[in-house]
Amino acid sequence: MELTQIVPRLPPPEEGVGGIALALAAALAQRGISCRFVVPSPHGAAARRAGLHVVEVAREPAALAAALDGAERTILHYAGYGYHPRGVPGWLAEGLARTDGALWTQFHEMWATGPPWRSSFWLAPLQRRIAGSIGDRSERISTSLDLYARLLRRRLSEPRREIEIRPVISGIGEVAEPLPFERRTPRLVVFGGPGVRARAYGEHSTAIEASVRAFGLAEIWDIGPEAVAPPSLGALPIRRLGVLPAPEVSAILAESAAAFLAYPLGFLGKSSVFAAYAAHGALPICAGRPVAAAEGGPTAPRAGMHFWNASDPALPSSSDLASIAAAARTWYEGHSLARQAAAIADWADGSGATTR
Repeated sequence: MELTQIVPRLPPPEEGVGGIALALAAALAQRGISCRFVVPSPHGAAARRAGLHVVEVAREPAALAAALDGAERTILHYAGYGYHPRGVPGWLAEGLARTDGALWTQFHEMWATGPPWRSSFWLAPLQRRIAGSIGDRSERISTSLDLYARLLRRRLSEPRREIEIRPVISGIGEVAEPLPFERRTPRLVVFGGPGVRARAYGEHSTAIEASVRAFGLAEIWDIGPEAVAPPSLGALPIRRLGVLPAPEVSAILAESAAAFLAYPLGFLGKSSVFAAYAAHGALPICAGRPVAAAEGGPTAPRAGMHFWNASDPALPSSSDLASIAAAARTWYEGHSLARQAAAIADWADGSGATTR
Protein backbone atom coordinates (compact mmCIF):
# COMPACT_ATOMS: atom_id res chain seq x y z
CA MET A 1 0.00 0.00 0.00
CA GLU A 2 1.23 3.49 -0.84
CA LEU A 3 0.31 6.77 0.81
CA THR A 4 1.10 10.24 -0.55
CA GLN A 5 2.23 13.07 1.71
CA ILE A 6 2.26 16.67 0.47
CA VAL A 7 4.85 18.77 2.31
CA PRO A 8 6.21 22.30 1.71
CA ARG A 9 9.82 21.11 1.91
CA LEU A 10 11.87 18.20 3.16
CA PRO A 11 14.81 18.56 5.57
CA PRO A 12 17.57 18.57 6.74
CA PRO A 13 17.34 19.59 9.51
CA GLU A 14 14.83 17.12 10.92
CA GLU A 15 12.69 19.68 12.73
CA GLY A 16 9.55 21.33 11.46
CA VAL A 17 6.91 19.98 9.11
CA GLY A 18 9.32 18.07 6.90
CA GLY A 19 10.77 16.18 9.84
CA ILE A 20 7.27 15.27 11.02
CA ALA A 21 6.40 13.89 7.58
CA LEU A 22 9.57 11.80 7.47
CA ALA A 23 8.97 10.42 10.96
CA LEU A 24 5.44 9.41 9.98
CA ALA A 25 6.77 7.72 6.84
CA ALA A 26 9.25 5.67 8.87
CA ALA A 27 6.53 4.56 11.31
CA LEU A 28 4.11 3.71 8.49
CA ALA A 29 6.80 1.67 6.74
CA GLN A 30 6.83 -0.63 9.76
CA ARG A 31 3.14 -1.22 9.07
CA GLY A 32 3.72 -2.11 5.43
CA ILE A 33 2.72 1.32 4.07
CA SER A 34 5.18 3.11 1.81
CA CYS A 35 5.13 6.87 1.34
CA ARG A 36 5.89 9.08 -1.58
CA PHE A 37 6.25 12.82 -1.09
CA VAL A 38 4.90 15.59 -3.30
CA VAL A 39 7.00 18.72 -2.73
CA PRO A 40 7.00 22.12 -4.49
CA SER A 41 10.15 22.53 -6.58
CA PRO A 42 12.99 22.86 -5.65
CA HIS A 43 12.45 21.91 -2.01
CA GLY A 44 12.64 18.14 -2.35
CA ALA A 45 15.95 17.80 -4.16
CA ALA A 46 18.02 16.85 -1.12
CA ALA A 47 15.50 14.22 -0.02
CA ARG A 48 15.38 12.75 -3.52
CA ARG A 49 19.16 12.49 -3.56
CA ALA A 50 18.87 10.67 -0.21
CA GLY A 51 16.80 7.97 -1.92
CA LEU A 52 13.28 8.98 -0.86
CA HIS A 53 10.38 8.72 -3.30
CA VAL A 54 9.91 12.42 -4.04
CA VAL A 55 7.89 14.07 -6.80
CA GLU A 56 8.71 17.75 -7.24
CA VAL A 57 5.94 19.87 -8.75
CA ALA A 58 5.67 23.40 -10.07
CA ARG A 59 3.38 25.67 -8.08
CA GLU A 60 0.55 25.24 -10.57
CA PRO A 61 -2.86 23.53 -10.14
CA ALA A 62 -2.38 21.30 -13.17
CA ALA A 63 1.04 20.11 -12.00
CA LEU A 64 -0.30 19.17 -8.57
CA ALA A 65 -3.37 17.43 -10.02
CA ALA A 66 -1.14 15.42 -12.35
CA ALA A 67 1.13 14.39 -9.47
CA LEU A 68 -1.90 13.20 -7.46
CA ASP A 69 -3.52 11.36 -10.36
CA GLY A 70 -4.26 7.85 -9.12
CA ALA A 71 -3.38 8.65 -5.51
CA GLU A 72 -6.08 7.01 -3.39
CA ARG A 73 -5.00 8.41 -0.02
CA THR A 74 -3.15 11.68 0.55
CA ILE A 75 -2.06 13.54 3.66
CA LEU A 76 -1.54 17.28 3.26
CA HIS A 77 0.69 19.05 5.76
CA TYR A 78 -0.70 22.57 5.48
CA ALA A 79 1.26 25.71 6.33
CA GLY A 80 0.28 28.49 3.94
CA TYR A 81 3.61 30.30 3.91
CA GLY A 82 5.39 27.06 3.13
CA TYR A 83 3.59 26.80 -0.20
CA HIS A 84 3.54 30.50 -1.14
CA PRO A 85 5.76 33.43 -0.03
CA ARG A 86 2.68 35.51 0.87
CA GLY A 87 0.77 32.61 2.44
CA VAL A 88 -1.83 32.45 -0.35
CA PRO A 89 -1.30 29.07 -2.08
CA GLY A 90 -4.33 29.26 -4.35
CA TRP A 91 -2.60 26.81 -6.68
CA LEU A 92 -2.66 24.21 -3.92
CA ALA A 93 -6.40 24.58 -3.21
CA GLU A 94 -7.29 24.57 -6.91
CA GLY A 95 -5.06 21.59 -7.65
CA LEU A 96 -6.63 19.57 -4.82
CA ALA A 97 -10.10 20.49 -6.10
CA ARG A 98 -9.24 18.79 -9.40
CA THR A 99 -8.52 15.47 -7.69
CA ASP A 100 -10.91 12.92 -6.21
CA GLY A 101 -8.75 10.81 -3.88
CA ALA A 102 -9.32 10.78 -0.12
CA LEU A 103 -7.56 13.69 1.61
CA TRP A 104 -6.54 14.14 5.25
CA THR A 105 -5.27 17.63 6.04
CA GLN A 106 -3.18 18.41 9.08
CA PHE A 107 -3.26 22.19 9.59
CA HIS A 108 0.10 23.13 11.06
CA GLU A 109 -0.63 26.83 10.48
CA MET A 110 -3.80 28.82 9.80
CA TRP A 111 -3.45 32.42 8.60
CA ALA A 112 -1.60 35.55 9.56
CA THR A 113 -2.91 38.67 11.24
CA GLY A 114 -1.41 42.11 11.61
CA PRO A 115 -2.01 45.88 11.59
CA PRO A 116 -3.32 47.64 8.44
CA TRP A 117 0.17 48.79 7.42
CA ARG A 118 1.30 45.19 6.98
CA SER A 119 0.47 43.03 3.97
CA SER A 120 -0.76 40.22 6.24
CA PHE A 121 -3.76 42.38 7.20
CA TRP A 122 -4.90 42.63 3.59
CA LEU A 123 -4.02 39.06 2.65
CA ALA A 124 -5.72 37.44 5.67
CA PRO A 125 -9.20 37.20 4.03
CA LEU A 126 -7.74 35.34 1.05
CA GLN A 127 -5.68 33.12 3.37
CA ARG A 128 -8.84 32.27 5.30
CA ARG A 129 -10.76 31.40 2.13
CA ILE A 130 -7.98 29.10 0.94
CA ALA A 131 -7.80 27.32 4.29
CA GLY A 132 -11.57 26.90 4.33
CA SER A 133 -11.58 25.55 0.77
CA ILE A 134 -8.92 22.97 1.61
CA GLY A 135 -10.81 22.03 4.77
CA ASP A 136 -14.01 21.49 2.76
CA ARG A 137 -12.10 19.31 0.30
CA SER A 138 -10.67 17.15 3.11
CA GLU A 139 -12.22 13.90 4.30
CA ARG A 140 -10.49 14.26 7.65
CA ILE A 141 -9.10 17.34 9.34
CA SER A 142 -6.67 17.60 12.22
CA THR A 143 -4.66 20.39 13.75
CA SER A 144 -2.26 20.87 16.62
CA LEU A 145 -4.14 23.53 18.60
CA ASP A 146 -7.66 23.88 19.94
CA LEU A 147 -7.47 27.55 18.88
CA TYR A 148 -6.83 26.56 15.26
CA ALA A 149 -9.79 24.19 15.27
CA ARG A 150 -12.09 26.97 16.50
CA LEU A 151 -10.84 29.37 13.85
CA LEU A 152 -11.13 26.84 11.04
CA ARG A 153 -14.70 25.83 11.88
CA ARG A 154 -15.81 29.39 11.05
CA ARG A 155 -14.49 28.92 7.51
CA LEU A 156 -15.97 25.52 6.74
CA SER A 157 -19.20 25.06 4.83
CA GLU A 158 -20.11 22.51 7.53
CA PRO A 159 -18.93 24.14 10.79
CA ARG A 160 -20.03 21.19 12.91
CA ARG A 161 -17.55 18.82 11.29
CA GLU A 162 -15.17 17.04 13.60
CA ILE A 163 -11.66 18.46 13.76
CA GLU A 164 -9.18 16.28 15.62
CA ILE A 165 -6.70 17.98 17.94
CA ARG A 166 -3.34 16.27 17.50
CA PRO A 167 -0.28 18.03 18.96
CA VAL A 168 2.67 17.47 16.67
CA ILE A 169 5.10 14.61 17.02
CA SER A 170 8.86 14.62 17.34
CA GLY A 171 10.59 14.72 13.96
CA ILE A 172 13.79 13.24 15.37
CA GLY A 173 12.27 10.10 16.83
CA GLU A 174 11.38 8.92 20.32
CA VAL A 175 12.85 6.74 23.03
CA ALA A 176 11.02 3.75 24.46
CA GLU A 177 12.26 4.14 28.04
CA PRO A 178 13.48 7.63 28.95
CA LEU A 179 16.44 7.84 31.30
CA PRO A 180 15.43 9.03 34.79
CA PHE A 181 16.05 12.72 35.34
CA GLU A 182 18.56 12.18 38.14
CA ARG A 183 20.77 10.00 35.90
CA ARG A 184 21.03 12.48 33.06
CA THR A 185 24.04 14.57 32.06
CA PRO A 186 23.73 18.07 33.62
CA ARG A 187 23.64 20.08 30.39
CA LEU A 188 21.18 22.27 28.53
CA VAL A 189 20.34 21.61 24.87
CA VAL A 190 19.16 24.40 22.57
CA PHE A 191 17.81 22.81 19.37
CA GLY A 192 15.94 24.07 16.32
CA GLY A 193 16.13 26.37 13.34
CA PRO A 194 18.01 29.69 13.25
CA GLY A 195 14.98 31.79 14.23
CA VAL A 196 13.99 29.92 17.36
CA ARG A 197 17.59 29.67 18.55
CA ALA A 198 18.31 33.32 17.81
CA ARG A 199 15.37 34.29 20.04
CA ALA A 200 16.67 32.03 22.78
CA TYR A 201 20.15 33.57 22.77
CA GLY A 202 18.83 37.09 22.16
CA GLU A 203 15.84 38.28 24.15
CA HIS A 204 15.91 35.25 26.47
CA SER A 205 19.64 34.99 27.17
CA THR A 206 19.20 36.02 30.81
CA ALA A 207 16.59 33.27 31.23
CA ILE A 208 19.05 30.72 29.87
CA GLU A 209 21.77 31.87 32.27
CA ALA A 210 19.38 31.84 35.22
CA SER A 211 18.10 28.37 34.37
CA VAL A 212 21.58 26.93 34.02
CA ARG A 213 22.62 28.33 37.40
CA ALA A 214 19.40 27.41 39.20
CA PHE A 215 19.34 23.84 37.95
CA GLY A 216 23.06 23.14 38.31
CA LEU A 217 23.74 22.61 34.61
CA ALA A 218 27.35 22.61 33.44
CA GLU A 219 27.22 23.58 29.76
CA ILE A 220 25.07 24.31 26.71
CA TRP A 221 24.97 22.20 23.55
CA ASP A 222 23.68 24.14 20.53
CA ILE A 223 22.17 22.03 17.71
CA GLY A 224 20.91 23.46 14.43
CA PRO A 225 21.85 25.33 11.26
CA GLU A 226 23.88 28.56 11.36
CA ALA A 227 25.94 29.75 14.31
CA VAL A 228 23.36 31.97 15.98
CA ALA A 229 24.66 31.73 19.56
CA PRO A 230 26.78 34.61 20.94
CA PRO A 231 30.54 33.98 21.45
CA SER A 232 29.80 33.46 25.14
CA LEU A 233 26.83 33.44 27.45
CA GLY A 234 28.24 34.76 30.66
CA ALA A 235 30.79 32.20 31.79
CA LEU A 236 28.84 29.29 30.32
CA PRO A 237 30.63 27.10 27.79
CA ILE A 238 28.66 26.58 24.56
CA ARG A 239 29.39 23.60 22.37
CA ARG A 240 28.22 24.27 18.81
CA LEU A 241 27.31 21.05 17.03
CA GLY A 242 25.62 22.45 13.92
CA VAL A 243 23.21 20.31 11.91
CA LEU A 244 23.19 16.67 13.04
CA PRO A 245 21.31 13.62 11.73
CA ALA A 246 18.11 12.86 13.60
CA PRO A 247 19.52 9.77 15.41
CA GLU A 248 22.38 11.85 16.83
CA VAL A 249 20.06 14.60 18.06
CA SER A 250 17.86 11.91 19.59
CA ALA A 251 20.82 10.34 21.41
CA ILE A 252 21.90 13.71 22.85
CA LEU A 253 18.41 14.60 24.09
CA ALA A 254 17.98 11.12 25.55
CA GLU A 255 20.82 11.72 28.01
CA SER A 256 20.53 15.50 28.61
CA ALA A 257 18.89 16.87 31.73
CA ALA A 258 17.17 19.89 30.18
CA ALA A 259 16.45 21.68 26.93
CA PHE A 260 15.52 25.31 26.25
CA LEU A 261 12.93 26.68 23.83
CA ALA A 262 11.93 30.27 23.07
CA TYR A 263 8.36 30.02 21.76
CA PRO A 264 4.91 31.47 22.53
CA LEU A 265 3.77 29.43 25.52
CA GLY A 266 0.21 29.00 24.26
CA PHE A 267 1.44 27.40 21.04
CA LEU A 268 3.80 24.71 22.34
CA GLY A 269 1.50 21.97 21.04
CA LYS A 270 2.49 22.91 17.47
CA SER A 271 6.24 22.98 18.12
CA SER A 272 8.13 19.94 16.88
CA VAL A 273 11.07 21.09 19.02
CA PHE A 274 8.98 20.96 22.21
CA ALA A 275 7.68 17.57 21.06
CA ALA A 276 11.25 16.33 20.68
CA TYR A 277 12.17 17.47 24.19
CA ALA A 278 9.10 15.82 25.71
CA ALA A 279 9.51 12.61 23.70
CA HIS A 280 13.03 12.12 25.07
CA GLY A 281 12.26 12.88 28.71
CA ALA A 282 14.38 16.04 28.88
CA LEU A 283 13.07 18.82 31.11
CA PRO A 284 11.57 21.48 28.80
CA ILE A 285 12.47 25.01 29.93
CA CYS A 286 10.42 27.50 27.92
CA ALA A 287 10.36 31.25 27.55
CA GLY A 288 7.99 33.31 25.45
CA ARG A 289 4.76 35.24 25.25
CA PRO A 290 2.37 34.11 28.03
CA VAL A 291 -0.73 32.10 27.24
CA ALA A 292 -3.62 34.31 26.12
CA ALA A 293 -7.21 33.63 27.16
CA ALA A 294 -8.15 32.32 23.69
CA GLU A 295 -5.22 29.90 23.53
CA GLY A 296 -4.51 26.68 25.30
CA GLY A 297 -7.23 24.06 25.44
CA PRO A 298 -7.35 20.62 27.03
CA THR A 299 -4.40 19.25 25.01
CA ALA A 300 -2.03 22.18 25.61
CA PRO A 301 1.13 21.75 27.71
CA ARG A 302 0.88 23.63 30.99
CA ALA A 303 3.53 25.60 32.85
CA GLY A 304 4.71 23.94 36.04
CA MET A 305 3.20 20.65 34.89
CA HIS A 306 4.68 19.87 31.44
CA PHE A 307 7.41 22.53 31.21
CA TRP A 308 9.22 24.97 33.45
CA ASN A 309 8.41 28.60 32.69
CA ALA A 310 11.77 30.36 32.60
CA SER A 311 10.19 33.59 33.88
CA ASP A 312 8.97 31.90 37.08
CA PRO A 313 11.02 33.36 39.97
CA ALA A 314 10.42 30.37 42.24
CA LEU A 315 13.12 27.73 42.33
CA PRO A 316 11.81 24.17 42.07
CA SER A 317 13.30 21.18 43.85
CA SER A 318 15.00 18.34 42.02
CA SER A 319 11.93 16.18 42.57
CA ASP A 320 9.76 18.91 41.02
CA LEU A 321 11.99 19.01 37.94
CA ALA A 322 11.90 15.22 37.62
CA SER A 323 8.11 15.27 37.90
CA ILE A 324 7.79 17.92 35.17
CA ALA A 325 10.07 15.98 32.82
CA ALA A 326 8.08 12.78 33.45
CA ALA A 327 4.75 14.59 32.96
CA ALA A 328 5.95 16.07 29.66
CA ARG A 329 6.76 12.58 28.46
CA THR A 330 3.34 11.30 29.57
CA TRP A 331 1.69 14.21 27.75
CA TYR A 332 3.58 13.29 24.59
CA GLU A 333 2.63 9.62 24.78
CA GLY A 334 -1.02 10.62 24.41
CA HIS A 335 -0.39 11.59 20.78
CA SER A 336 2.89 9.78 20.07
CA LEU A 337 4.22 8.75 16.69
CA ALA A 338 2.96 5.19 17.20
CA ARG A 339 -0.57 6.43 17.97
CA GLN A 340 -0.69 8.79 15.02
CA ALA A 341 0.76 6.23 12.63
CA ALA A 342 -1.86 3.71 13.79
CA ALA A 343 -4.67 6.19 13.10
CA ILE A 344 -3.30 6.96 9.63
CA ALA A 345 -2.87 3.26 8.85
CA ASP A 346 -6.49 2.58 9.84
CA TRP A 347 -7.63 5.40 7.56
CA ALA A 348 -5.37 4.25 4.72
CA ASP A 349 -6.87 0.76 4.66
CA GLY A 350 -10.40 2.13 4.88
CA SER A 351 -11.16 1.07 8.47
CA GLY A 352 -10.81 4.54 10.00
CA ALA A 353 -13.92 6.63 10.53
CA THR A 354 -14.72 9.33 8.02
CA THR A 355 -15.28 12.71 9.62
CA ARG A 356 -16.35 14.70 6.60
